[in-house]
Amino acid sequence: MKTKSIFTAAIITVIYLILFITVYNLLSTPSIYNRFFSGFMPTYENLDGNVNVITTQKPFTHITEKPFTETMDAYHYATIKNNLYNYDPNDEVSRSNFAFFPLFPFVWRALGVSGTGISIINFLLHCISIIILIHLFCRDNKILSLLVIFSLPTLVVFLIPYSEGLFMFSISLALLGWKKENRLLYIAGLLMASMTRPVFILLIASCIATEIYQRLCDKNYKINYKNIGITTATILSGVLLVSLFQRTYHHGSLFTFISAQKHWGTYLQIPKTIVDWSNEGYAMNVWSLLFCFIFGGFILISKFLKKNKIEKSIPDYWYNFSWMYLLFATLFVLMLQGGCLHSLYRYTLCTPFFYIIVLKHINKETIPQLTKPIVISVIFIIACLIFFTVADYGKGWNFAKIGYVLLSLNLLFFIIMHRLRNTLKYIGYGTLMVTGIIWNCYLLNMFITKAWVFL
Repeated sequence: MKTKSIFTAAIITVIYLILFITVYNLLSTPSIYNRFFSGFMPTYENLDGNVNVITTQKPFTHITEKPFTETMDAYHYATIKNNLYNYDPNDEVSRSNFAFFPLFPFVWRALGVSGTGISIINFLLHCISIIILIHLFCRDNKILSLLVIFSLPTLVVFLIPYSEGLFMFSISLALLGWKKENRLLYIAGLLMASMTRPVFILLIASCIATEIYQRLCDKNYKINYKNIGITTATILSGVLLVSLFQRTYHHGSLFTFISAQKHWGTYLQIPKTIVDWSNEGYAMNVWSLLFCFIFGGFILISKFLKKNKIEKSIPDYWYNFSWMYLLFATLFVLMLQGGCLHSLYRYTLCTPFFYIIVLKHINKETIPQLTKPIVISVIFIIACLIFFTVADYGKGWNFAKIGYVLLSLNLLFFIIMHRLRNTLKYIGYGTLMVTGIIWNCYLLNMFITKAWVFL
C-alpha cells in the first residue's frame, strides 16, 4: 500500500478504537442504557464467579484490569505468562495450560504490559496484518476493504488477551515473504504461527489438499513438492520446539498439548447433536458452519467442474488454500467436539484465511452475477430456519441471534456493494460498523462479567 493509504488506514483504526471505547462507555452509563437499550439488550451477571449466571437489565460493567487476566482463555495465557508451565498434577489449571502454545504469553511477558495493554496491542497487530493482506490480495478499493473488515461483528476476539492477533500477524508475515520471494521471512512467519496456536494439522492438510486441488483442476499444473516439504518441515519444527519446551515442565509425552485438550472434552468423536456453550456464540457459529461448508464447498466444487486453468499466482493459490483451511477447521471442530460448535467462528472467521477470501472478492474481476445475492439469501434463510427452529439447542429468535443477523447482512451488502454508488457504500458500511461495534461491546461485556462462554 502507498504511504497515503497506510496513513488513512491508521486514521480509520484510531477512529474505530475511539468509537468502540466511546460506545462501550455510553452503554455503561445507566441513563443511556436504561432509556435506549434495556428493553431489547439484556445483560448478564455472574453471582458467584463460577457458573451461576443470570440475565439482568443492568448497564454494562466498566472496564477494569482484572477480567483481562482472569476470564476464559485469558486466564490460562496470563498464568503461562507469569509462571510458565509450572506443573502440579493436583492443579487442574496447570494441567490444562499445556493445551495453549507459548509464543503469545511469551510476547506478553516480554512486553511487560497489562491485560488491557496486550489487548490493544492485539488489535494493532490485527490491523497491521489487514494492511499487509490488503497489499497482497486486494488491488482495488483498499480503503473500502478496511471498512468491510471493521464492520464485522467478530472483532471482539482481537480486543482481548487471546492469540488470534499474533497468529494473524505471523501468517501475514509468511505471506509477505511468499510474495517477496523471501524464503526466510516465509519460514519465520510460519514458524511463529506454529508456535502460537495448535493448528499445525490444519495448515499442513490445507497445503497438501490445495496442491492436489490445483492439479485436479488443471492437468498442466505440477504439484510443488518443494513447497509442501518446506511448509510441512517448518510447521512441524515449530510444534517440536513447543513440545520440547513443555516437556521440560512435564516429563511425559511429547504430545501433552494434545492430551490436555481433553480438559474441554476435545477428542475424536462422532457428532451426535448441534450444541454450544452460549447462544451468542451459537448464532455466529451456525453462520460460520453454513458459510464454510455450503458456500465454501459450492465455490470449490464449481471451480473444479468448470475445469478452468488455475493461474499460478499468489491470490489464486492462497484463495484456494484459504477455503481448504476453513473447511478443514470446520470439520475438525465437528469431529473433535462431538457436534459442539463452540469457538467455530474464532477458528474460521477470525483467521487471515477468511480475510483473504473477503479481500479477493473485493477486486473488480470477481464481482458476482446479479442473481447470486438472491440465491445466497435463500440458502442462508432456509438454513437459518432449519437450525434455529428444528435444532434442540438455541431455538427461537432473541438478541443473542444478532451476531448471525449482522454476519448475514454483511454478506448480502458485500455482494451488492459494487452496484451501489460510493455514497451508499460508505453509508451502508458506516451503519454496519456502528451496529457491529455495539454487538462487539455487548460481547466484551459478557467477557468482563464472566458470563456464558461465547468464544
